[in-house]
Amino acid sequence: MPPFVQREDLAISPCWHIIEGIIFYKKRLSMKTVSLILMVAASLACASLAAKTYRWVDENGVTVYSQSPPPSGAATEIKPPPPPAISPEEAWRKLNAQKQRLEDLREDRELKRQAANEKKAEDDRLKRNCEAAKRNLAGYIARPHARQKEADGVYRYITEEARQERMKEAKEQIKENCR
Repeated sequence: MPPFVQREDLAISPCWHIIEGIIFYKKRLSMKTVSLILMVAASLACASLAAKTYRWVDENGVTVYSQSPPPSGAATEIKPPPPPAISPEEAWRKLNAQKQRLEDLREDRELKRQAANEKKAEDDRLKRNCEAAKRNLAGYIARPHARQKEADGVYRYITEEARQERMKEAKEQIKENCR
């Protein structure tokens, strides 16, 4: 098992903890805010890379990384990594392309959600209409001498012709709404 790696006074460490706290404190940050935080973090990282970093093993066998050399002076200087392989303009172009793809995916997801909600509402409407048409048909079949309330408030028996017409309408509604 490798010895414990200790980080003493690296400048990036406290900054990263602050940035990490901001990102995880607010679960949902805007893309602009996250970009700003990342740019600040990158500038802080560049500033810390300008400082020399030393590595040595102390008397307890622990590997230590620090920006100041040990008192004994026996340390190896760690060189910063090379700059990124792509230009900043190319990085911005790629980032904007990723943002556009993300926005397109969000729009597609929203359109699919809306279409699913509309389909569900239409299916619910058809189901209600189907059930109502079946109830009406069953009522006309079960009660050949049904009464109906007229506009003047008086109940009258419906004629056989009217009953047959309403049964025909109910059957058409069943064909139309029941799938």
